[in-house]
Amino acid sequence: MAKRCVFVLLLGDAETGDVDHFQLLQQRTALEEGNRLGFDVEVVPAPAFDQFRILKRRLLDGEAPPLAAVVTEPGSTSALELMMNELRGKVGLIILSAWGPAFERAATTWGPGLPIGAVGTNHIQVGEIQARQVRLLLPERGRVLYVAGPLRSLAAQQRLEGLKKELGPDIPLMETSAGRWIVADGAVAFNDWYRVAKARDPVVHVVAAGSDELAMGAREACEALAQPQHREALLTAKFLGVDACPTYGAKLVAEGQLAGSVLTPANTGLALAHLQRFFDEGVPVPALSFTEAQPFSR
Repeated sequence: MAKRCVFVLLLGDAETGDVDHFQLLQQRTALEEGNRLGFDVEVVPAPAFDQFRILKRRLLDGEAPPLAAVVTEPGSTSALELMMNELRGKVGLIILSAWGPAFERAATTWGPGLPIGAVGTNHIQVGEIQARQVRLLLPERGRVLYVAGPLRSLAAQQRLEGLKKELGPDIPLMETSAGRWIVADGAVAFNDWYRVAKARDPVVHVVAAGSDELAMGAREACEALAQPQHREALLTAKFLGVDACPTYGAKLVAEGQLAGSVLTPANTGLALAHLQRFFDEGVPVPALSFTEAQPFSR
């Protein structure tokens, strides 16, 4: 019997190599778990603007095996809606790190015998965990800079929401946001903040970021500042990230470049486990399930 084929469409750009470490972890987990569970898994990273075209091209490939399901992390609400309209009633679907009314409505009329559900990280919980780390590191009357991920992303929005909720109004928060989840964009976001802040006292005591790569981008931007006084003052800050991928964030914490992180397991493994139970045991895919985030430090 031929293996069921699952197409895993993630965020990133395979041509330029701009794939963040969490997406690389998602890819590796999908391939390893897919092999263990008996699926034929195809993994393709694509930028948010190109996801639908990549999916459409795969669906129209007459030489490729038919798909049993698609697992995808949509880069935007519009990309998700396009993919849902294309796949409805034809192929199973599990979305990662995304949720909304449009998906909830689609799930009720997806089609008989087709799996549909969502798997994600509880990003509000991630923000709350990071806020508690901030409180542990922040001196009295200390100042916090937050480097958010791309705010079109639900993950970035909810991580910031959780952080603000847990910090409360007594800790003022300076904010900047990145266009993507990569180191270079973390540096750009930090410099956007610094251009305005340098005319005043730009000292902060904790730099918290929506991912480890954004935190390192901010740190590298600090190290590159031309003004020695500002550079030395800002580099005394504690830098916090999110994800703690074994090959990246966890190593940075162990080396002391980051003061801490929040461990967020890959979502692709749980998504494939849901599909395996659906196809082999007839267990419905949960409408929404979460992996468990945990604080990560030395």
